[in-house]
Amino acid sequence: MLKIIIPSIHDLLAVLFTGISIKLMDDYLDQILDRLQNKKTLALKWGRATLPYTLLSFSLAVVFNYSWAVSLFWASYILGMGYDLTDELPTGLKAYQESLLLLLIGIYILPIENFLSSLSVMVGIQLIDDLIDLKYDKEVYRNNSVYLLGKRQVILLLIAVLAIGVYFDPKKTLTVLVVTPLIVLLLEDETGRGRKNQ
Repeated sequence: MLKIIIPSIHDLLAVLFTGISIKLMDDYLDQILDRLQNKKTLALKWGRATLPYTLLSFSLAVVFNYSWAVSLFWASYILGMGYDLTDELPTGLKAYQESLLLLLIGIYILPIENFLSSLSVMVGIQLIDDLIDLKYDKEVYRNNSVYLLGKRQVILLLIAVLAIGVYFDPKKTLTVLVVTPLIVLLLEDETGRGRKNQ
């Protein structure tokens, strides 16, 4: 039973470096807003160097567990695009079209249980972030699922998606939930807040 829920060192490092790459990417995209809000992030400190460090972090994650790394990163990307569904992206596709395309590719290439567990836990992380940052997001007019669904519904949805994640892959789901606060602690200053794609 313990082998099912206790991750190996490689699994932990894969989640850690994937999370770092996602966080760096988010902060890089949010630089303008963070500067206006006088927030201190590594992306603002590193500037253009953020990109190579993000790629380096993700490459390390892939080395340790490519399946977890790719599925978690893709799930994060799909969710990030979900906040502005009708925006036209550099690919010429709408955000929802690009998200749907990547979703289909992920389901086709990766084991279905692996991809669905990653998608579920990343939805859960996003919902937790929305609940924590509700007041802040309202102040800066940032998208938040609580505005759309209501707090009670978001909590129920959070329980549901985490249950799905545990059903498909309890080890990965628990690892992500444990490692995520560590990543936030490492990469944000004392006044920092969770970031979302705009």
